Amino acid sequence: MFRNKKIKIRVSGWSALLIITAMIGIFLTLILTVPFFGFYGLYNIMAKFDLTHIEIFEKGYQNFFYFSWFILLIFSMIVLLDFICLFIIAGFNLKLTRGIDIMSSLIQYVASIVIFKKFIVSGFNRIDVTWTGSAILFLLLYIIVAVFSYDKPKGAKKEI
Repeated sequence: MFRNKKIKIRVSGWSALLIITAMIGIFLTLILTVPFFGFYGLYNIMAKFDLTHIEIFEKGYQNFFYFSWFILLIFSMIVLLDFICLFIIAGFNLKLTRGIDIMSSLIQYVASIVIFKKFIVSGFNRIDVTWTGSAILFLLLYIIVAVFSYDKPKGAKKEI
């Protein structure tokens, strides 16, 4: 899903100052936008359309552990489904083409919605997500995973 790549950067002078300034700018932007567009922001948007309902604990550390465990289970389920699909593709000796990749992603998407709604959400009594909310949540998650795991094939032409 995600690949480790070695990055070597050699900078000095103005380029280093520009990179540090850009990193500080990105960090400040994240600090300002994550509360609005992160997990809590997504919850607010989905709650506005009655797609989810979450009961918040009174103490902050309880919320942290409860929702961290919830997000960890979602991520683990996505990774496990991805491994299962890769093993199935390898077991049938299929060549990983675009069609098989799309079909695999669609099967993973539907399976994750069903597993999430039937097993994961039912284990958390303070979280209630509708089927539509689950579909939207996993569509966003799979788009994020697709963006971060995209790798241009070797031998592909350079884009201008």
